[in-house]
Amino acid sequence: MSMFFTYQEQAIMMSVMWSIGNSSPITSGFLSYGVLWIKTGSFHPWKWLMVITGVLTIIFGVFVYLLFPDSPLHATFLTYEERAQAVLRIKENNSGIENKHFKKHQFIEAVKDPKTWLFALHALSQEMGNGINNQTSLIISSFGFTVFQTTLLSTVSGVIAFFTLSAAAITLYKTRNARAWISLVAYIPAVVSSILLLALPWSNRWGLIVGVWLRYTTGVPYAVVMIWAANASAGHTKKTTVIALYHVGYGLGNIISPQLFEPRWKPRYKPTWIILLVFSAILPSIVIGVLRVYLSRENKRRDKLEAENDVASNGFVETTTTDGIKVVHEVDTNQLDLTDRENLKFRYVL
Repeated sequence: MSMFFTYQEQAIMMSVMWSIGNSSPITSGFLSYGVLWIKTGSFHPWKWLMVITGVLTIIFGVFVYLLFPDSPLHATFLTYEERAQAVLRIKENNSGIENKHFKKHQFIEAVKDPKTWLFALHALSQEMGNGINNQTSLIISSFGFTVFQTTLLSTVSGVIAFFTLSAAAITLYKTRNARAWISLVAYIPAVVSSILLLALPWSNRWGLIVGVWLRYTTGVPYAVVMIWAANASAGHTKKTTVIALYHVGYGLGNIISPQLFEPRWKPRYKPTWIILLVFSAILPSIVIGVLRVYLSRENKRRDKLEAENDVASNGFVETTTTDGIKVVHEVDTNQLDLTDRENLKFRYVL
């Protein structure tokens, strides 16, 4: 994505993409409802669901493999002039041209950079609440709804995810440096969700189901902060490391999340909602606030250095001619695979 779109566009595109992905409960819910009526003996309805979705996924994957280019330079649907323009238009990212050779010093810098771990902590804490997505049908059915009602009611979560992520995409399009604020606003319904599920009586099943649905606004900070982590890093090896550690946090969170639904806590799962309130709503909100303050201060420090002419716009590259003569070339820093710490012209998105 970083090779095709500016950082501003990447944030919008990620929200749009996840608005489609997170709205899958709408289509899967109605599809599940439809296959429940299929009667094919030992070949159970859930198997038909796997077959239908699996075949569609494979077909789409083939089209993506054949038609989607790995960089603007290989975009055959563009002319050579348009390919050059596609490369030049992302110059404002100040992230340099990717050099896909592993660079040890960039890896070490990524590991030592505090914001790397803040982003990873956000992924870990935020994804601890992902278990509710996998448990939604069981939770709704525990309120006394039938299998058919539960299947249809589960589609509402997709509607909420679609509209909140679409709203995030529109807001990102109309504003700049609003990633943190958008994410923080999206965590408010998650807080309300836990409070409703803790406070409402078991007899108020519609209030409880609203509490479950409200949790689905957290798809917004997931999509926004994930691309924010990538945009806040430069240098191919460093960026790759940051994204990898972010997904390590994502994976650990998803490992922990199902463990929060202990059978002994049924049916109210009160300890679960308390944990989700503290660790999957309040904690990631604090992390986002810290990240915004930290990156904002770093931008101001760099602005001050640039105003004092202490920031170099050019770097030097040494090459060797066919005759074995070493030649030093002065190039723009945007032509180098520098990290965000090495390139002081780099500005962090907020």
